[in-house]
Parts: sequence; C-alpha cells; structure tokens
Amino acid sequence: MQMNVSLTEELHQIVQNQVKSGLYSNASEVIRDAIRRMKREEKKEDAWQQLNNLLEDASRSGRSTNSIDDIVKKCINN
Repeated sequence: MQMNVSLTEELHQIVQNQVKSGLYSNASEVIRDAIRRMKREEKKEDAWQQLNNLLEDASRSGRSTNSIDDIVKKCINN
C-alpha cells in the first residue's frame, strides 16, 4: 500500500541522513522502522501504566495479614 506524507525540512533531513548512513536502503524503510519503534514505545507505556494501576490498587487494598513466607509458599504452590 502506498501513502504520501509531508515532512518538515528537519524531518526530511533526518530521513535522508539515515539513508545516507547505510542503515536503511530508502526513506520508506526509515519511516517503517520509526513506526515500529513508536508502536513498541506505546506498548511499553501501556505496560507501565498497567503496572502503576496494579501498584495503586495494591496500595489501596491495605496491609496483608499474611507473612512474606506465607505469600512465597502460596506462590510456589500455585
């Protein structure tokens, strides 16, 4: 599928420099890689947000009546 995009001069130069460096064969490869990296970053951010939500929930739930040994044993047995 083909798509035409407009870039600022600065972004155009970045793409061209990446191609000139030999890391990429053409501008399309640079853009595809940038989008893949953006998606990976989004996934990381989502994972951090989920972790933060879990930690907030855990913090609000209060102190456990179980000892650390009890919790470890329960985790090992599951």
